[in-house]
Amino acid sequence: MSDESRVTILIVDDDPKLRFVLGTQLRGAGYRVCEAGNGSEAVAIAAECAPDVVIMDLKMPGMDGIAATRAIKANPKTADVPIIILTGTAGTDDLVRAMDAGAQDYVHKPFDASEIQARVRTAHGLALARRNLDQANTRLERQVDAQTEQLQHLYQFMRDLSRAATSDEILDLVIECVRETTGARRISLLMTDATGENLVCERAVGIDPEVVRTISIKAMEGITGQVFTRGVTLAATARDGKDEARYGRDAFLSTPLVSTSLETQEGVLGVLNVTEKNDDTPFSESEIECIRSIADAAAIAIDGLTKRDRLHKSVSVLLQTVGFLAEYRDEETTLHLKRVSKLARILATELSRSGPYADQINQEFIDSLVQAAPMHDIGKVGVPDEILTKPGKLTDEEFQIMKTHTEIGRRVLSQALDPKCPVPLLEMCISIAHSHHERFDGQGYPKRIKGHEIPLAARIIALVDAYDAITSRRRYKDASTHDQAVDIIRHERGAHFDPVIVDAFLRRHEQFDAVRRPLTEDQCETVQSTLRRAASD
Repeated sequence: MSDESRVTILIVDDDPKLRFVLGTQLRGAGYRVCEAGNGSEAVAIAAECAPDVVIMDLKMPGMDGIAATRAIKANPKTADVPIIILTGTAGTDDLVRAMDAGAQDYVHKPFDASEIQARVRTAHGLALARRNLDQANTRLERQVDAQTEQLQHLYQFMRDLSRAATSDEILDLVIECVRETTGARRISLLMTDATGENLVCERAVGIDPEVVRTISIKAMEGITGQVFTRGVTLAATARDGKDEARYGRDAFLSTPLVSTSLETQEGVLGVLNVTEKNDDTPFSESEIECIRSIADAAAIAIDGLTKRDRLHKSVSVLLQTVGFLAEYRDEETTLHLKRVSKLARILATELSRSGPYADQINQEFIDSLVQAAPMHDIGKVGVPDEILTKPGKLTDEEFQIMKTHTEIGRRVLSQALDPKCPVPLLEMCISIAHSHHERFDGQGYPKRIKGHEIPLAARIIALVDAYDAITSRRRYKDASTHDQAVDIIRHERGAHFDPVIVDAFLRRHEQFDAVRRPLTEDQCETVQSTLRRAASD
């Protein structure tokens, strides 16, 4: 065992013979040992060498063990170091004072060597566990912060994209957003030339400008040509073992890389290539999906420059694509989002035909609801993986963390709101993400609002989401039948769900079953496996 990896024990006692005996025993057990003859000396040595455990005599001349313990705990550098008190004739009051000062344990003199070593192992193990837990919490906080920042960049991109007046502005936004969300050092954006048969490099960072001017790629030529011809996304996550990047007619050949098409209904407009992250790690699945989202939104915006209604479509497509990020990270079926959208259309259409909500639900409301539905769980990107993907039942503490996804969704989506330029679709997305777990009887979360205080769109999605959750298999439960779901929802009429919406559901529940049956979870797993294989090929 190297000196750096050995546990350091600081022995503090005014008896040099005791320090010698105890130090010899601990060194024999593999520990590194420091010694101090009094409390003041112990405080100074602890601040200098930051021991892993302190064994402190209680009764010493000058600064006694209690005062020294209090001083060590007051120093942020040594505050977490466990202290074991040695006591000979001390009474209960002294031990209580020592524990109040911050000591973790005590041993009576005379002591057995094996007892001391056992106490040291226990104290150090607990301190190490606490330290590891703190580090894990810090890592999780950083992950959540990074993912929240990524979403904020995406929504800022969406807002800027809706204002872009030229294709040049859109291309600049794409490059900047990719760089901000992935930390990539090398990005190229190739678009079709006037003939539509070749790709030329319109934007690039991290590539020699002289090389950029020479790049012209034909269909099926290299990775970029294949992506352009097939309209797919290719992700190479493994390194090729070469230290230097090689430029070529494919713009760059280094890995890891992501190459994705800018595709519209009319065809592929170009190809976006991304590689060389700042931290030199492979692109994660969420980053690949993020790049894909940016490319999709950019393609739609470019295609819609001559048609103002295409701008609205670019916003809705980006919202839908970002909605899949949370579902993709959760490793649940992306078909869940498709089903929720289809079921929302069925239910909203039925409500628009008659009843108290008919005058509130027009075709624009229905179309917006269908587009906003996939955003209901977008806040899950801020929930740690350990909770989101846990196969069993969540603990009360974990469930409280899971519930925060509604507030996270509202907060992140609100970043894209511009008071000077309101977007009704985005406002509906926010209301659904924030309120779809509220209950009609006021027992939901996060605000415990009830009845018509809950936005109508959120009340509709609450039922639709619940139906699909009940009838779908999840890692923590089996799927229930359609009839079981109908009984549960009927039973929750006026409690969990709006009675008017439940009545509309009961009139159209057979259509819900028709949507559910073709889109089974087994089919979704096949689709997910195919996508993963394609990304790794």
